This record gives sequence, structure tokens and C-alpha cells, in this order.
Amino acid sequence: MSRPTTLTRRKFFGTVAAGGTAAVAGFSFPRPAIAQLAKVHYTLSWLPTGQYAYLYAARQLGFFKKRGIDLDISRGYGSVAAIQAVSSGQFEMGSAQAGANLLSIMKGLDLRILGTHGYDATLGIVALDKGAIKTPKDLEGKKIGVAAAGGDTPFLPAYCRLSGIDFDKVDVVQIDSKILEQSAMSGVVDAIVVTGLSSIPNFVSEDVPIKMMPFSKAGLQFYWLNTIANSGFLAKNKELADNVQAGILEAMKFMLLNPQEAMERHLKEHEELSLGKNGKLYVELGMGMTRAIMIAPESIQHGLGYTDLAKMDEQAKVVKQYAAASKDRDPPAAAERD
Repeated sequence: MSRPTTLTRRKFFGTVAAGGTAAVAGFSFPRPAIAQLAKVHYTLSWLPTGQYAYLYAARQLGFFKKRGIDLDISRGYGSVAAIQAVSSGQFEMGSAQAGANLLSIMKGLDLRILGTHGYDATLGIVALDKGAIKTPKDLEGKKIGVAAAGGDTPFLPAYCRLSGIDFDKVDVVQIDSKILEQSAMSGVVDAIVVTGLSSIPNFVSEDVPIKMMPFSKAGLQFYWLNTIANSGFLAKNKELADNVQAGILEAMKFMLLNPQEAMERHLKEHEELSLGKNGKLYVELGMGMTRAIMIAPESIQHGLGYTDLAKMDEQAKVVKQYAAASKDRDPPAAAERD
């Protein structure tokens, strides 16, 4: 049997140093020497909720335009779907959860990681506080809703294994991402697998008490979003990709320093989010949680967007051990350097 291919850091992380550290340190990548803006199609990993307010504010404020970029932002349908769309070339760039990115690369998808947007993916299982699920073991015999293309879904079996839950006794139900939270509120399922940033604001804004079982407590701790591109686009458009990442970092800084304006700009562009009686609270919660996970030792010590490669190595090892198949590629060794 042939040994699985070993990925190098260069293949794994693409231009992460230039796309993250250099831009945060104030380095300005040269603006393309053309009058026409370069169109970049960018996919989110999820709906344009408050967690993405920084990207929309940046586009309104010209953070991309001044770098010669016309950034076309599309809603996502889950990190796995976003990864597939970027890997296949349907989108030039996008963002997806780190754990799902690592798993996809191990499975052979053409993907490069350029930078990090936050340092806690907030993955876990949410159940109604009034329900029968009190401990992880209580998940056995219950219906657990998942979004098929969600970046959290691939790690449910690993969470069960690490938490002493018999996964074969869990009834996994695929739910349309649009009604994931409502399926739990209405009792269609007993619990749901979530990214907390996306789902918790739904429950809190509707005043529905919940309990959450974080995957991180079982050892499944991952960064939040990475900026991603495929190798073909990156090889031909490295400077353009670096400039997109630089715009994203400026956007993160803006939302951290100007949360009220970022929220108002987001609501103005997405008026449907403010139609409900608690729409503003819903956006504010998502944005506030996102601001919290942008601040970590990595960003404090090295600047926004910094990716600690040693920590990514450890996350990759966890993915390989608990979520990847035996035939999947190995993660890069911790001692490897470009």
C-alpha cells in the first residue's frame, strides 16, 4: 500500500504570511497598474449575518476599491459548500472554517489558506434549556439536526467519540440551513450542531434559553474563518489575493474600532435583517461575538489576521486523528518550514 502524500507548509498555507502578517504590520501591496478594477467573486461560508458586517462595511468604505478590487460578495451555504466552490473555481476566493479547510485539503481538494479572521470557531451542539438533554450522553437516542454542508457537521462523529457517546445511537437528521435553528425551537429535532456565531444570536434574540456543548471541551478546538483560494488562481494572481486579504484586515480593524457604524452599514445593506422586532439585536449579537474571537494572543502579539502555524499544525493533527479517513493525506509536520 502506498503511503499517503505528505503536504508541505507551502502547499498547505499558500501566502498566509504575506496575506496576514505583512498587511497587519502596515505593508501596502502595490495597487494594480490598471484603470479598471479587478473583479473578484468572493463567497461567504454562511448567510450575511452580523458576523460578516466587517466585509460589507469595507466594501462600502472603499477598502477594496482603493486596492484596485471590485469585490463581489455572495452568501454561503456552509463552509464545505464554500470550499467546494472555491476549489472548483466557481469563486476566486472566499472564507470557510479552519477545521473544514484542513479536512478538505487532506481529502485532496485544491485549496490554499491565506489568513485567519478569528480564533475560535465556536462549534458545538445546542439544545433547548427546557429539553431532556442535560449532558452529552443524553444525545443517544435523540434526533440531532445538521446542515449538510456546514463546517461543523464533519466533526459530530469525532465529538461523540471523544465524549463517550455511541454515535450509532444518535439519529442524525439533515436540515435545510435556513430552518436549522427553527427546527430546534419547534421540537422537530432535539438538538442541532452549530457554529455558535451563526446560531446563538437566533436563540438569544428570540429569548429562547439554550444550553451549548462546545466541541472545544472535547479537544476539537479550531480557528474560525480562513481566507481561501485555489492554487491556480493564486499562482496567477498572488498580488491580487494579497490585496483582498489586506482589505479584509482593514475591515476587521474598522469593525473592532467602530462597531456601531459597522452595524448600521450592515443593516442598511441587508434591510431584511432589521424587519423583525429583534433584527437589530440579532445583528448586534453576531457582530459582538465575532469581535470577541478576533482578539486572541495571536492578534494581540502579531496583528490581526496572523495565523500561528504551530497551532494550525496541532489543529490539523486533530482533524487527521478524529475526522479524516485513513486514506486521506497527512498534515504537514510541525518541524517543516518553507
